[in-house]
Amino acid sequence: MITRLLRKSFYNQKKAMALMIVSIAVGTALTASLLTLSFEIGGKVSKELRAFGANILVEPRIEGLAGLSGLRRYLRSEDVMKVKTIFWRHNILGISPLLETDAHIHAGDRSAEARLIGGWYEKELPLPGEAGTFTAGIKTVSPSWSLTGRWPADAGGVVLGSSLAATLGVKIGDELLFGDRTKKVEGILDTGGREDDQAFMDLVSLQQENRLEGKISRVFIGALTTPMEEFAYKDPAVMSKVEYEKWYCTGYVTSIAKQVEEVFGNSRAKPVWQIAGTEGKVLDRLKALIYLLCGVVLVASSIGVSTTMIMSLLRRIEEIGLLKAMGADRGKIIAIFLSEAGIIGLAGGFAGYLLSMVVSEYIGVRVFQSGLQQRGSLLFIALGSAVFIAVLGTVLPIRRALRIRPGVVLKGSE
Repeated sequence: MITRLLRKSFYNQKKAMALMIVSIAVGTALTASLLTLSFEIGGKVSKELRAFGANILVEPRIEGLAGLSGLRRYLRSEDVMKVKTIFWRHNILGISPLLETDAHIHAGDRSAEARLIGGWYEKELPLPGEAGTFTAGIKTVSPSWSLTGRWPADAGGVVLGSSLAATLGVKIGDELLFGDRTKKVEGILDTGGREDDQAFMDLVSLQQENRLEGKISRVFIGALTTPMEEFAYKDPAVMSKVEYEKWYCTGYVTSIAKQVEEVFGNSRAKPVWQIAGTEGKVLDRLKALIYLLCGVVLVASSIGVSTTMIMSLLRRIEEIGLLKAMGADRGKIIAIFLSEAGIIGLAGGFAGYLLSMVVSEYIGVRVFQSGLQQRGSLLFIALGSAVFIAVLGTVLPIRRALRIRPGVVLKGSE
């Protein structure tokens, strides 16, 4: 009996049923697309935020009375690419080793004291144990820095920060005196930070000039990380073995820093909390916004379904009254509406899932310049959310249908 009623209902209300299926399909497509975005947003946004700077800093470890001696401690250049051998090596997007010295700079009748930093701007290095290469250097950890001119390839060239260049009154092509060495300005660097008051040159050249071959002062690392949560802040020293394994094998900035520290001899690796902390907050808020939007879309779609079903119910009052007069109880009336909702929901959910593939791909390309990975599990989520929308939309029509009095309806139809 219910099968015949459903077939008749869909046949007589083609436009209404199609409208409800479209409403559910659109709602499901948006929900599935937003969920796809939430699954991918951690890596996408983390990668975008690397433009604001590195999130891990490696420095020489200084303990006890060593810091009182006044001697500078250094890391080893040979340890730099060992970072690409850690468990989270594929999450390492950029590495920038730097050597820092002090310099007295003369430009005609002007002079200044500044930090002279040796580094790579962009350099291809061989990957340990692999045939490929990895791009390292300042550009990989601070791509937002603006370099006018070029990075010097030898000891004869230097790059000045924009503020330092203005202080000395020099431009690209001018020659400066660094102590007793003459160097040519080959580029101007503009970062908006303290680097604008510093001078830069090729790392190997600065090592050779200061007889510090193979030594570096610090290393900046840009890594894709998992947003920090309460567990991530727990001290590894007090963790159980199971907790430590979970922490170590999760891409928190703290656990990646720990693994980086293990491959650098006599080092201390720590998160740059101004970057790492902001990243976690941004991701948490974006995910909260996405889930809120999912809820709004589901409610809006269910309202659309409810409105259409109520209009449909007004045309079926006599049919419902007749069913009640023939002995249909509350359970059968509810079953009819829920059966319709289930069919509409499944049809709209499947259509919405197919549509979400197009929508999520569009969002990924337009926002992140790369597509979003479509997970097969979203099909079941889409079908479930579609049926939920349809069932939620039948709540009000069912309540109104149950209040129909067959005697009044049938008498009025005579």
